[in-house]
Amino acid sequence: MRTIATSPDSLLRALGVVAQVLTSVGEDRIETVTLNRGRISLHPHDLSEGEQIARALGCTLPVDHRMLVPGTTDWSGDIEGHEVHVRAQLRSLTGELA
Repeated sequence: MRTIATSPDSLLRALGVVAQVLTSVGEDRIETVTLNRGRISLHPHDLSEGEQIARALGCTLPVDHRMLVPGTTDWSGDIEGHEVHVRAQLRSLTGELA
C-alpha cells in the first residue's frame, strides 16, 4: 500500500476537517458540504440555524448578501488552516433605518 502525504492543502486533510466539523455540529443539521483545497463551505438544513452553527465553529466574520432573494449572511473563519464558510439566514442589523 502506498502512503499518501497529507500536505496542508491536501483534500484528505480537508476531509478530516469536514468529519470533525460534522461531528461537532451534528451531521443532520448540514444539508450540503462543498470542499475545495483550503476551503470548506457548509449549507445548513435550516438557514435559521446557520449563525449558531457558525459561532459554534468559531466563524465570526459575517458578510451580508442583501441582493439575493432570500438574502443570506455568509459567516467565515479558520479551522486548522482551512477557510470555512457557513451560510445563514440574513441577519437583522440593530439600528436599521426603516
